[in-house]
Amino acid sequence: MKIAIDVHSLGTQAGGNETFYRQLLNGLAADKSDNRYDLFYTNPAALNQCNGDPRFHFERIPHNPLLRICGTLPRLLRSTKPDIFHCQYILPPFTETKSVVTIHDLAHEHFPESFHPVEAARMKKLVPWSARRASHILTVSEFSAADIARRFNIPREKITVVYQAPSPVFRPRDKGACQKHIAKVYGIHPPYILYVGRIQSRKNLPRLVEAYNAALKQGITAKLVIVGKKDWQAEQLMEKIRQLGLESSVVFPGYVPFDDLPLFYNAAELFVFPSIFEGFGLPVVESMASGVPTITSFGSSLEEVAEDGALLVDPFDTESITKALGQALTDSQLRRQLIERGQKRSAFFTHDMLAQKVLEVYRAIA
Repeated sequence: MKIAIDVHSLGTQAGGNETFYRQLLNGLAADKSDNRYDLFYTNPAALNQCNGDPRFHFERIPHNPLLRICGTLPRLLRSTKPDIFHCQYILPPFTETKSVVTIHDLAHEHFPESFHPVEAARMKKLVPWSARRASHILTVSEFSAADIARRFNIPREKITVVYQAPSPVFRPRDKGACQKHIAKVYGIHPPYILYVGRIQSRKNLPRLVEAYNAALKQGITAKLVIVGKKDWQAEQLMEKIRQLGLESSVVFPGYVPFDDLPLFYNAAELFVFPSIFEGFGLPVVESMASGVPTITSFGSSLEEVAEDGALLVDPFDTESITKALGQALTDSQLRRQLIERGQKRSAFFTHDMLAQKVLEVYRAIA
């Protein structure tokens, strides 16, 4: 088969969107099928994928979404004539190529206030249009699959769930050695509670900071380390920290290079991801795979992903988050249980599963 894939998120620090396509390409490269892949990219960092495998050909496209979707991609699809075109969220117009669209979640439908108004309006109009036009839809959880089918009135059999997986680098390591590295390179000393992900309102970080402040008053001494790229409405979090006087207790190392991310997990006492809405929530699986006691929230895909491997909280209830922080930091038996159950649950998610399921979809519609 000749397959074209829009991988514009690679190298853009785009969180789960970028990770999905990085994992997919790794899996496709490991597969020995004689498929040809045309990869449409925007960031030169994408060229580091696939290790020079001659089956993969890279073609640069504009970063601007209007130029990319409405101009360049239709032209490239007409000239390359792939059997399958695979893209993210929005299909380009003016093309009849059989298509696969990855829709991670419908956060823009449920929480449009978490997006820039222009982005929210664009997604709200074009994602359902793309979902109905696509030959098939991929998503990353049963929760998202049901949500897409119900919201857009699409047959469930048109949607395939492909779970993401943690990289093998996320594994238990020597805690002391990791703490020394983080202290030396980033100036962050143990103990600390860790969050990893985008810094945006949907991630519920102002409420996390409120819960953390309450836990400090109850006697915990760990700092709160928030790793990630600042996104839409990140200033709400900064204002909350100033209001509570937590500038010296909440640390922002920014976007951390991938090689250091496993060390951040292993150096932490606890990982917390209290997001209001997720399609999958890969940091939760990375934390569990690293052998770190993990807290996350119920109400979207996260309870499906974590099952009993994490402590679940009500993301809208600050007291619930505060209580979980205290329990996970002080109850040694609970910590051991979370570590054991988290590692067992994270082992369910594998890279082979993702790539093979995507290939099955390609073959079915080609």
